[in-house]
Amino acid sequence: MTQEQNFGIPGVPFPVGVAYYRAPMPKLDVWDDDFARIRAAGFRIVRSFTYWNHMEPRPGQYELDDFDRLFDLAEKHDLKVWLDLTLATHGACPEWLTREHPDMRVVTYRGDLVQPSAGASAPQGTQMHCYDHPAWREYGGALLRHVVTRYRDRPGLLIWGLWDGVNLSSAFCRESDGYPCYCPHTLARYEAWLRERFTLDELNERLLRRYRRWEDVEPPRSNQNVVEMLLYRRFHYENLVDHLQWTVDEAKRLDPVHETRSHAGWTPRPWDEPCAAIADSWGMSMSSNNLLTSRDPYQLAGRAFGFDWSRSAGKHGRWWNEEIYAGMSRGGVTWKKQSDPRELTTLVWMTLAHGAAGTMFWQHRPEYLSFESPGYNLVALDGEPTPRFEAVTRAIGQIDGLSEHLPLDCPRAEVGIVYHPESQELFGYNDEHERYLADLLGVYRTLWTHGVPADVVTPRMDWSGYRLLFLPNVTLMTEDVRERIERTLEQSPETRLVAEGSFGIYQGDGQSSYGPPEGLAERLGVRVADFSAVTDYDIEQGHNVLQTPHGAHSITSPCGYAALEPLGDSRTIATLDGASVAVQTADGRFTWFGLTLSAGFGDVGQPEVVQGLLDESGIEAPVAIEGDRVVPVVRRSRQGGWLVFVFNLERSPAHVQLRPRWPIAAARDLLAQSDLAVEDNVFRLTINQWEVAVIHCTEG
Repeated sequence: MTQEQNFGIPGVPFPVGVAYYRAPMPKLDVWDDDFARIRAAGFRIVRSFTYWNHMEPRPGQYELDDFDRLFDLAEKHDLKVWLDLTLATHGACPEWLTREHPDMRVVTYRGDLVQPSAGASAPQGTQMHCYDHPAWREYGGALLRHVVTRYRDRPGLLIWGLWDGVNLSSAFCRESDGYPCYCPHTLARYEAWLRERFTLDELNERLLRRYRRWEDVEPPRSNQNVVEMLLYRRFHYENLVDHLQWTVDEAKRLDPVHETRSHAGWTPRPWDEPCAAIADSWGMSMSSNNLLTSRDPYQLAGRAFGFDWSRSAGKHGRWWNEEIYAGMSRGGVTWKKQSDPRELTTLVWMTLAHGAAGTMFWQHRPEYLSFESPGYNLVALDGEPTPRFEAVTRAIGQIDGLSEHLPLDCPRAEVGIVYHPESQELFGYNDEHERYLADLLGVYRTLWTHGVPADVVTPRMDWSGYRLLFLPNVTLMTEDVRERIERTLEQSPETRLVAEGSFGIYQGDGQSSYGPPEGLAERLGVRVADFSAVTDYDIEQGHNVLQTPHGAHSITSPCGYAALEPLGDSRTIATLDGASVAVQTADGRFTWFGLTLSAGFGDVGQPEVVQGLLDESGIEAPVAIEGDRVVPVVRRSRQGGWLVFVFNLERSPAHVQLRPRWPIAAARDLLAQSDLAVEDNVFRLTINQWEVAVIHCTEG
């Protein structure tokens, strides 16, 4: 059977669902009426996300009557079930399990046992157990096999959610301070992992150590030990992949038909790429409130980046936006501004436009055991509809009306943004994680808001065919990065590469490079003369003007930079206060800006510089726009021709005319169900505040 036959809901190319049951919430006596309302509104899926300690309160005794009822009612109301098994990351394992196996608890980098705790989403106990203890697979595997066997033949089953928020076992332990686990079981696996890859002499060479016995080898317990922590974290990520693979294999062995999924957040993490390759689909969660209502509605570009990253990382490009938080952040005894209904619908339309398999909301009713109530809910405390629920209902109906055009085809873009997980890791060790993400999103935001599609790629993916690749802060020159850059320069003559910021400043093992960019300095003809930063004082004194071939631009926010000297045939192409800060090879194929194109400009890729680089590469936005500011996203329709999604993120109606770069014979507004006048390949639109238009353009 093909993937399409196995996955999804027949006749529903873009299903929308909602998280409903995180035991013991909500009470069973409201389920029947709620499910009737959910289905009447056009939702097709209900999701259950329940913790291990609720499902197995005694060893080997599974209490699942509530899940039987969930399936019964879902089938009664023609709803599909998305069933999560949270053996890891979220929520507590059974209390009897850590009582019988106290050494199953995570150990912090200080050597302390993690104590029982709770969280906003897990008031009855949060993660404290380590996956490396054999009891995790013994008891967790037994539960997984029992649940899969019990429900695999239910006609309402749609998806197995096998690991929500894949992360290290210490991720939800407050005492860990972000460090991995150091329990005896983890350390034993780490030693075995090291012995498989190194002799003691080879390990000494790698770590610059003088160990004489394996018994002396200890894992690093500080991020300041960069070289050793990179190796220890690499072990943890490969170990995490192994545990996820085991989980998926156990489910697939019993049920090879239904879709398996796992998920992350809306920003990438260093372990996402290998984990995403294991399950049938990848996913993400994301907040919704104070996006359009903020002073910066174009921060939504960050969500679009997350969508494109999930599509890039997901197996065969399959991904779900599986948690649009349906309301504000957690409330409790004081309250925050709820999401505007149009924030929710904009995210749904963006999810569709960026090629998702479907989308889910978190969640239907407010919870009553945690400070997520009132909070992430679509309906009111008493279950009655809110304006958010009604807006989503309308959007579902509109999307169902587009079914003949779905699923969409997302063609490969001409521009790529290179995400390098190991460099993100290194930035995190120096407490610069947010800086890395801001620079990663910077140029993408400028491209997206100007209607230029961009893919998100890693060094492990194919770079051929791109006309322009941005490499923001690829600072750790791992072997795969260097080889990918060299291969692209040799084999893809149409491709230009633009490195931004910290580029090859560290060797692949974490040592500082004495000749950055490590391994490429001679080939690219560049020398790093020094490092410095633009400060508030420099901005006040006017020492903040970046001179480029694409104009002079004043840096408006403090940022660091590398002073770069050209060597050989390379040349300086940008200066800052008289110092060279950007070098380009003689053939124009490779450019390195010693500062990122966004950090000094309020974390937004400098538009004139980005546009100049596009022009040099012969890249145009698919649709030219005149009039008010809108964001177009262009996709292939299953009916032929193109769908143009036009988002108005402004606080007033947008009056625009659009000129596709390809010849069109006709244009139809699919939401208004009206034909648009086309003259000289141009059509005009008016789009209300925070709304979207969907135009089908047939080719002329």
